[in-house]
Amino acid sequence: MHVGLIGARSFGQHHLEGMQRSPHVEAVTLAGRNREAMEALRERFPKVRAVSTHYQELLADPSIDLLDVVLPHDLHLPVALEAFERGKHVLMEKPPARTVAEFRSMIDAAEAADRRLFVVMNLLFTPFHHVIRRAVDEGRIGTPFLSLEVNTGSALKVYGDPENWRADRERCGGGLLIDGGFHSVYRQLYFLEGLGAPRWLTADCAQIGVSEPEKGEDFATLTLAYPEGARVHLMSQWTARATLGRFPSGILGTEGSLLVTGDEACPLLLRRPEREDEPLPVPAGPQGFGPSVTACVEHYLECLATGAQPVVDLDLAMLTLEIIRGAYRAADEGRRLELTGTFRTHFPSS
Repeated sequence: MHVGLIGARSFGQHHLEGMQRSPHVEAVTLAGRNREAMEALRERFPKVRAVSTHYQELLADPSIDLLDVVLPHDLHLPVALEAFERGKHVLMEKPPARTVAEFRSMIDAAEAADRRLFVVMNLLFTPFHHVIRRAVDEGRIGTPFLSLEVNTGSALKVYGDPENWRADRERCGGGLLIDGGFHSVYRQLYFLEGLGAPRWLTADCAQIGVSEPEKGEDFATLTLAYPEGARVHLMSQWTARATLGRFPSGILGTEGSLLVTGDEACPLLLRRPEREDEPLPVPAGPQGFGPSVTACVEHYLECLATGAQPVVDLDLAMLTLEIIRGAYRAADEGRRLELTGTFRTHFPSS
């Protein structure tokens, strides 16, 4: 197939690596604002046959089968809609859209055009996440009742730069929650899929470390509640002048806990009463954001070429987006918000 990649710099290079590795991709055309940078990528990746500084040229090219979109969030919907109108499949970086309504419009357009739509949820392609899920499913910690994830970061440059689209209320759709928070939500849903889907949430979203009216929240806390009482609690803050290091994160169960250590040599511990901590081995494979993006893109290319079902369906992306938009609403209105969405993944360990 011939793939068009819009936004090949930065994270787009990990997408390009997946195309280079895929036996199903014959040619790639790149679009980006910096032609010199695009030409440099053409030298590094032999499958790149052409470059452009205007992504509209890729939309108009009838030889392109799949359009891979790595653009600011406000461009996701219009680019996808035009791609479907022109008979192309679409691979979309996360989040797929700024709002649930935008994403539904995108899905409807894909169905009307009989084209396929894929959404990058790359962390689910790492062995580390599979080991956590397997330990939960096998009952290694009993019945899980709390999953906890807390982090602080320093993205002051993003919040202080009005020209940077990230965290821009209009272009990004919000602040940290709809950006990095998208990863946190979908992986927690995956870890606890055996409990079903959460039924309500509470949230607090605010700008507390800076004062930038055009930017979104730099602080978010989100609690998801499951039918039988289990909770997921996420907290993030993105404008720390000096970060506090890693906070304890993991999953608590009725018979033990899974502890995410942050140590590359021993990233995951099984902790149970009156026993020594048990390191859980993580098999070789893509680890971290970049390699997992490449693995995710390779998988979707395989699915497109063979007609196979992807291991991650659009319903997980939709529920993740519903939760994030619901969190904004719950924070604004100061109340608990009910959830109705469901999902299912199709990994071998699931």
